[in-house]
Amino acid sequence: DHLGKVTLLEFWASWCGPCRKQNPGLVQTYRKYHGLGFEIVSVSLDFSQADWVKAIEQDSLTWLHVSDLKGRNNLAGIIYGVNTIPDNYLFDRNGVIIGQYLWGKDLEEAIEKSNE
Repeated sequence: DHLGKVTLLEFWASWCGPCRKQNPGLVQTYRKYHGLGFEIVSVSLDFSQADWVKAIEQDSLTWLHVSDLKGRNNLAGIIYGVNTIPDNYLFDRNGVIIGQYLWGKDLEEAIEKSNE
């Protein structure tokens, strides 16, 4: 559904301290680049829907969120070989993975490069 847009597939969980620490930076990056065709899809490795939804609200995460509420047995996490979180994959407009484990300046530089 995100072909034609640079998309970050972000793996996280409400209970993951390092994940939650990254969220304010992701919010800033999303606000800065969303108008230029940047999207984020977050995949939660949570078990508790209530904790997951509460974290989304607390951290002001306004993009698409999905979870099967199976924790580390999350199907998307298994498919992408996610062993630790936070983790992410950046896809170009054609759906090709162009980066992994990108946040902050590294993520912004990859988004800008993909928009050239």
